[in-house]
Amino acid sequence: MSAAQSGLREKIYPYVSYRGKFYPIIPVVIEDKEKAIVHALVDSGATVSLFHIGIAEDIGIDLEDTEQVYLAGIGGYVKAYVKKQVKISVDELGSTTIPIAFTEYIASDIAILGRQGFFETFEITFREWERKLIIRLRNA
Repeated sequence: MSAAQSGLREKIYPYVSYRGKFYPIIPVVIEDKEKAIVHALVDSGATVSLFHIGIAEDIGIDLEDTEQVYLAGIGGYVKAYVKKQVKISVDELGSTTIPIAFTEYIASDIAILGRQGFFETFEITFREWERKLIIRLRNA
């Protein structure tokens, strides 16, 4: 079901405790030949989404036809493989296709959802004072 076909228009996620602090982390389903549920930090400071390379291997994403890049971040540059079209689903809000960079230089228990594709499909509201994240399906 694409995001446009979904019936649910909004979902509120409480922040999740991770390593002693609270973050806007949500479960997403990533799929290719197989599916996996991944917990991802919604990060408005990240341009592209970043997932551990093991996830690509687990669900059968072929990284041979990807673009190899070096991404800059706070910790310097990391080698990653960018797959331009990866399907993800956000609960009952629906699914969308986004670019994802896969790398071994990220924790395997958390992914990063960046702006490209994801913030274009969904309206994202951070309520830091309430430790809540609101995700709304954008009107087409």
